[in-house]
Amino acid sequence: MPSPSSVHEHLKDILVRVVGCPADAVVPDASLKELGTDSLTIVELADELGRRFDLYLSDDTVDSLVTVQDAIDAVVNHDGATAPARSGRVPTALESPAPPVRDDEDVRRRRLLERLLVSFVLVGAAVGAILGFGGSALIDATGLGSVNLAPINNPTTAPSTTPTTTPAPTPTQTTEPDSDEPKPTIKVSKPQVAPGERFVIEGRFPELGEGAELQVQVKDEGSDWDDFPIETTTKSGGRFKTELYTSRTGDRQFRLLNKKTDKSTPAVTVQIG
Repeated sequence: MPSPSSVHEHLKDILVRVVGCPADAVVPDASLKELGTDSLTIVELADELGRRFDLYLSDDTVDSLVTVQDAIDAVVNHDGATAPARSGRVPTALESPAPPVRDDEDVRRRRLLERLLVSFVLVGAAVGAILGFGGSALIDATGLGSVNLAPINNPTTAPSTTPTTTPAPTPTQTTEPDSDEPKPTIKVSKPQVAPGERFVIEGRFPELGEGAELQVQVKDEGSDWDDFPIETTTKSGGRFKTELYTSRTGDRQFRLLNKKTDKSTPAVTVQIG
């Protein structure tokens, strides 16, 4: 069983790498959320702890992680949970089989998608109820719901008409988009890595500036782009840099997407394995 001090040191290293918080801020009573984690990075934190100490943290355990001490206790006092068994699907010729030791990425991604779907449904229902109630109250307050329009009567005599001259429309000037606007750039530190080995993706998104959220996406041969469980935020000048790893082998493409503008960087390819 690992010691609390050993788990603390590893946890400090993981948080500094994943969320970029100061190392001296990772004290036992510190809140993981205040250190910069969210639902995605909490899952990544649990995955990395499990990889380093050769154990599996269950969904209930991950959901209960609030402070640094909670994460330390989850490893030191591990409840013996094991990872779910893999499905019996045979990989196609376009897919490379995932390593038999862990299926963390698929399990965590499916769990996150289920949580996000439930959240969207609940939020959508609440917003719809609020808008429906507010619209009904507005109609009642303004009296629009009880307005009676006067009947339309046919005129007995045709009104006299005076020809009018319609002024010619003033031509408007259009501004062509600036074709010289800097394009997003991206590069990878290692074009080939072993399964589970870390590599760095960095570049610039000039039009976004500082503080924009970027979603890392991944694409395998024969599939569409999918969200990878890593997000990052642009720095000054639209610069970004993030570190990630994956256990799925084969040639995998990565890019960063700004979901607010639906614009993305070019793709880079990393050979895993």
